Amino acid sequence: MSLHIVEKFFDSISNRDVDTAMSLLTDDHVSHDHGTGMVMNGIAENRADMENWLSMMSDMKVEILNSGESGNCVAVEMRMTGVNTGEIMMPDGTKVPATGKSVEMLGCNVVEFDGEKMSKSTQYYSMMSMMAQLGLMP
Repeated sequence: MSLHIVEKFFDSISNRDVDTAMSLLTDDHVSHDHGTGMVMNGIAENRADMENWLSMMSDMKVEILNSGESGNCVAVEMRMTGVNTGEIMMPDGTKVPATGKSVEMLGCNVVEFDGEKMSKSTQYYSMMSMMAQLGLMP
């Protein structure tokens, strides 16, 4: 039942509709991004993170490849694609200029729900794979 909310969240990202994406989160939503090592608490931090990704990647699309649902949790295998046309904000605050290169990353997102809203999400993907595709590391 909650899978449709995750689908709507990813569709919102793909359509660059941050407001709709944020409306699907609880006010105290916690997002753990294991690719960057960052933890975003609440709507403001999650919005800033999403806006950062969207400014970094034009044509960013997130697609669900496989999913499973149990109790108040949904796990999805996903593919993210995009073109790096904006600066890359590193976790330490430094910025890397846009490369103009395309990226495809595979990952997993585990989402917990409080009623009809996403209360916690944990993303697993390889940041090293993205950096290699951008030519920023071997």
